[in-house]
Amino acid sequence: MKYTLQDYLEKTEHYLNEKLIPFWAERAAEPKYGGFQTNYDRDGKRTEVTEKSFLAQCRCLFTISHAMRLGFEWPGGRAALQQGLDFLLKYYRDDTYDGYYWIVEEDGRVKDDNKIIYGHSFLIYGLAEYALLTGDATARAEAIRVFDMLQEKVADREYGGYFEHFTRQFELKKARGDVSIHKSLDVHMHLMEAYTTLYELTGDDAHKQALLEVIDLIFDKMVHPTTGTGISMFTQDWTPIANVELDTVWGRDRFDEDGKAPDITSYGHNIELAWLYLHAQDILGIAREKSLDRVIPIFEHTCQHGVDRTYGGLYVEGKREGDVTEPTKEFWQQAEAMVGFLDASALTGEEKYLEAFANVHDFVFEKMINWEQGEWFALLAENGNPIWDYMGTSWKVLYHTVRGTCLVVTKLRTLVV
Repeated sequence: MKYTLQDYLEKTEHYLNEKLIPFWAERAAEPKYGGFQTNYDRDGKRTEVTEKSFLAQCRCLFTISHAMRLGFEWPGGRAALQQGLDFLLKYYRDDTYDGYYWIVEEDGRVKDDNKIIYGHSFLIYGLAEYALLTGDATARAEAIRVFDMLQEKVADREYGGYFEHFTRQFELKKARGDVSIHKSLDVHMHLMEAYTTLYELTGDDAHKQALLEVIDLIFDKMVHPTTGTGISMFTQDWTPIANVELDTVWGRDRFDEDGKAPDITSYGHNIELAWLYLHAQDILGIAREKSLDRVIPIFEHTCQHGVDRTYGGLYVEGKREGDVTEPTKEFWQQAEAMVGFLDASALTGEEKYLEAFANVHDFVFEKMINWEQGEWFALLAENGNPIWDYMGTSWKVLYHTVRGTCLVVTKLRTLVV
């Protein structure tokens, strides 16, 4: 390690408070129309994109609430959250068919009226976190109501889990014309984190049971038992299939026409799953030591195969048992890796996980942060040169960078004694 844990704490804390939070505190809240705006170029200036994704609104609501609940100062945070919630409830909620629209124009006019469950998971997540911060009864009630709606309209009673793409009228639809009805690790992992925060808010047995069920489903169906690697996409009956680009905008990374083989795994999703699962265990009151059989294979595989020992950082993805297939470095995976490796170190006491944390942290602070602005570049080449250099889109928002950096500071504080 180049630095002591105290050094890493001081560097990260200063960056978070002086650069990252100020970047978004000045830009996230939309002063003209309300809601949140996240489309910014390399220079921190608004791009020509005006639409507002449901995902961005929910993630902003969660992230600002989360940062404040962890004790970090967010200038104008309460007002930003209130106007963001107002915009969300006014323009996205479908009072005719229920659920929330996928994309609206900046002034709230509906642009895409499909119901995408990926977004609804973050709605529950954001509403519950906001209610935990503020005690807001409206947010609490809506989080519970949307949870109930998912159980009624979205849960698969035959094979378990949840369907993911619907029309406005909640008719099940394909997410791409040539792809059958599918389920994904990504959506179920985010439902797990949403249900974790909802259960933290309510303590309700129904929310606890749903959380336990989705956890068991993930580890029974979506994680390879020996390597701890996630499997991305499945048919309705949980048969693994190629991971393909969907018609919805999120997830449009780098796909071949035929998709990615089922044995290609995302290092970032894997380690994110591990630390989110451990947090769920904390909220459930289950000792982390009882989860070693589930998380150690994930931590081990990510550390051994996903960390770039030459240039630094976490690769995007690779084969379950084999070589890296995508050696670029994406912003969100670096954030999740830092959090996950700190958890791995605290749980096991093994130095290799602290070294992996330091590797990724050094890469982020030397290559990934656009220091002129304070946010992170979206995608870097293996050697750290920018490929996608924008600061934000409707899909790259503050969620991973701010949440990850806040948690790195919080976890380092517990390790530096």
